[in-house]
Amino acid sequence: MSTESPILNSPPPSPPAETAAEKPSRSEIWLKRLKVAITVIFFIELGMVLVVIPWTFVWSDNKLLLMHPQWRALVVNGFTRGVVTGLGLINVWIGIWEAVHYTEKDHN
Repeated sequence: MSTESPILNSPPPSPPAETAAEKPSRSEIWLKRLKVAITVIFFIELGMVLVVIPWTFVWSDNKLLLMHPQWRALVVNGFTRGVVTGLGLINVWIGIWEAVHYTEKDHN
């Protein structure tokens, strides 16, 4: 009588059948490119606006601040302007990073 369990006597499992990765269609490739282009343009433009606007008169002299003068001290504070500018630089960086790290995985 054998003392081995039936699990140890079973044959090794067969490797999973390789599924052939389908090559993406031309429309899928172009849609991906378009998505990346729109994303890059959006982040870079938003970042540039956030970098520039806090240092212009549009930021400190607008109708919203004229209606609520107590907010003006916070908005024109250099720290607040610096934080918004920093967020703008982060947005520009994200846009550039997305553009540089875009790859098309071509399945031949």
